[in-house]
Amino acid sequence: MSCRSCWRSLWRWKNPIIVILLPLLLLPLALVGESKVSKGAYAVVVMGTFWVLEVMPIAVTSLIPIFLFPLLGIMPSRDVCFNYAEDTIMLFLGSLIVAVAVEKWNLHRRIALRALTLVGPEPRWLLLGIMFPCWFLSMWMSNTATTAMMMPILNAILKQIKRVTLLDITEGNDPGEDDNEIEVTIEVDGIPMEEKPLRNKAHKQDEKSQRNRADEEREFTELAKIFALSTAYAANAGGIATLTGTPPNIILKGHVDKFYRRYNLDPGLTFANWLIFGLPLSVVLFIVTWLWLQFWYLRKRFVCRAQDTRSYDAVKKHLKIEYASLGSMTFAEGVVAVCFLLLAVLWITRDPQFIHGWGVLFPKGFVKDSTPAILISVIMFILPAYPPSWLRCCQTKNDKVAKLTENKSLTKAKKDKDPFTQGGFTPLLTWKTVNDEMAWGIVLLMGGGFALADGCSKSGLSDWISTKLEVLGTLSPWVVALVLALVVAAATNIASNSATATLFLPIVADLAVRLQINPTYLMIPVAVSASFAYLLPVGTPPNAIVFASGYIQIKDMVKIGIVLNVLAVLILVLMSCTLAVAAYGLDSFPLAFLGHTNTTLNGSTIAPIISLNNSHITYNITQR
Repeated sequence: MSCRSCWRSLWRWKNPIIVILLPLLLLPLALVGESKVSKGAYAVVVMGTFWVLEVMPIAVTSLIPIFLFPLLGIMPSRDVCFNYAEDTIMLFLGSLIVAVAVEKWNLHRRIALRALTLVGPEPRWLLLGIMFPCWFLSMWMSNTATTAMMMPILNAILKQIKRVTLLDITEGNDPGEDDNEIEVTIEVDGIPMEEKPLRNKAHKQDEKSQRNRADEEREFTELAKIFALSTAYAANAGGIATLTGTPPNIILKGHVDKFYRRYNLDPGLTFANWLIFGLPLSVVLFIVTWLWLQFWYLRKRFVCRAQDTRSYDAVKKHLKIEYASLGSMTFAEGVVAVCFLLLAVLWITRDPQFIHGWGVLFPKGFVKDSTPAILISVIMFILPAYPPSWLRCCQTKNDKVAKLTENKSLTKAKKDKDPFTQGGFTPLLTWKTVNDEMAWGIVLLMGGGFALADGCSKSGLSDWISTKLEVLGTLSPWVVALVLALVVAAATNIASNSATATLFLPIVADLAVRLQINPTYLMIPVAVSASFAYLLPVGTPPNAIVFASGYIQIKDMVKIGIVLNVLAVLILVLMSCTLAVAAYGLDSFPLAFLGHTNTTLNGSTIAPIISLNNSHITYNITQR
């Protein structure tokens, strides 16, 4: 067997080889010294490598702490398992179930097509029409589902543009029968001297049409690149707006909650107050992305010659036909929309902070954002998908057609003895639907991330790493935030955003305490920059989806995305140092993080606070 064949054989087995050899090669790190720090480092390196290289499914890697931490003596099994059922995970689980209902009844497709029919036919407005529904829907659904839903619509749009463009070229170049050449005889004194073939005007037109066709092909390729990338970039930007919009945001909340509770402090990060920072940041990134993608396409296309809008008019007509084919909104779509809006209202009004929310009706700490998320999710398993016979006013033609289709599944359900779909009753959601469509892997990933962070803290690894990074204390806090955001933005392009946030956040929290900077001040830029995967397909699933479409190459993503990556980090740090500081009071540092115990005076809790620039100490007094 040749060396090349041997290497190919080994390469096919690379994943199991790495899974077996890496823990064995790193085993001395856990055994030598017998310290918890070295054991924690062993666990982090093994899991981090498995996550980055994806030698096992990411969700499976996330289960490693359950057996590894007890075996290494870092944490007991009971404490490790608690991390997989955190309040934050239940919040994310509830939002995922609601998103499954939106997908099941195609409400997201109706929203997307409606947005596309409202914009103008010009490329810049069509680009906006593609980006806006992706941006909005990814606030509430997974970025992956949003992009996957949008790609068939995008394919139809590009197909219409190409069809009409090629038709225009064909119709504009029909030179007739005599379009090859003309024989010209030259005579001198009546004697024929020479015959020369001359190209006629029709032949020149044929050459021109060839050039036009090549130009149109290049322009279509550029347009397809921009449209495809816009779906992924808009989905990534939209997820930043809400706390449940993207995994790094929810991972941030989980880490902030655990870290602050360790010192008996209130993290104060809720769905409602995240909108104060996340939504404006998301809007700015959306606008910047739209302008940059416009510029990238327009500088190559519109500077040279005016655009023929006939192809885009055809696209507009096609989109209107597609939207009309959906018919009127069904009963199920309406119920899902109401539940969706009700959940958003409950999240926002639970603790808006500038006024008392409905959360004050219950004992302090009893009701969290996960409460309405799970409540609405459970209700969706009870509400009917079709109106009962006595509610004929709510029935539409689409409901009747859907009901006839549903009868087939009802027959199957009776055979399967499913009690929830027998007797003509069909709920909005069934457990089978949720079980099949739910992204269970990300739930396990979050649990594994929280367990890993807990292990880093219990083993002392986070504290040890933060001492090595104390050199950053010579820099201004905003510079530290910028450096960390750039590092994470680079890392997230070669590893998943969830894994990147999971690995960096616990270390950054302890580093902030060492530097006497409010931990949230550094954790927000780190978590959000994990969503800035603009360069490579492996960065996020939306990138992989648009890359798989065949419209773009890696070099295209790098050339277009590098500018967005830098701009996004700069905008993030600027808004973190201004808007986030003002919204969350991040210009002060509670001394409780340094191990100082809060003292009480006349029934009040006195928490010492040190300013961000360490120039003075103040005291916050809260009545019990």
